[in-house]
Amino acid sequence: MQAEQRDGEAGKEELLVVSNSSVIIALAKICRLVLLEKLFKKIIVPEAVWREVTVEGKPGHEKILRVEFIHVEKASGRRLVALLEELVDRGEAEAIVLALELNADLLLVDDHDVRSLAKKLGLQVMGTLGVLALAKYRGLIQEVKPIIDELIKRGFWISRKILKEFLRELDEY
Repeated sequence: MQAEQRDGEAGKEELLVVSNSSVIIALAKICRLVLLEKLFKKIIVPEAVWREVTVEGKPGHEKILRVEFIHVEKASGRRLVALLEELVDRGEAEAIVLALELNADLLLVDDHDVRSLAKKLGLQVMGTLGVLALAKYRGLIQEVKPIIDELIKRGFWISRKILKEFLRELDEY
């Protein structure tokens, strides 16, 4: 990743991170939004994603409305957004375009097809599981398995095969 020093602290890198709704909603459901703040300091979301994650009734919306590390910016490439909407939903399209426009270091997104598309466009991607692995690596959490179990209880879907491989890589299987 092409992380630059963006926060002015000597030797400390702050990544420019754009997010789709999936990672934010998943972590909000289990009261773990703080992991995003501790890992990335600031998350940028496009307008469509902000509307999606803060709509009344969406699980975790009240928690998301209270955080200060999520910032909303407009994706200006309307034509590219419209083109990508032929392949993905509006929030995903805006997140990809905004990540491209800002030359983001990382795009947070879970959907496999969206991740593949973003990678083809030259973006680095990470999903909820990657965030949890990074949090463990950085010492913010001890284990990911109990957190994943809670996510699954709250409706997060992951194939058994991928879960098994992921936990094995983290020495938790």
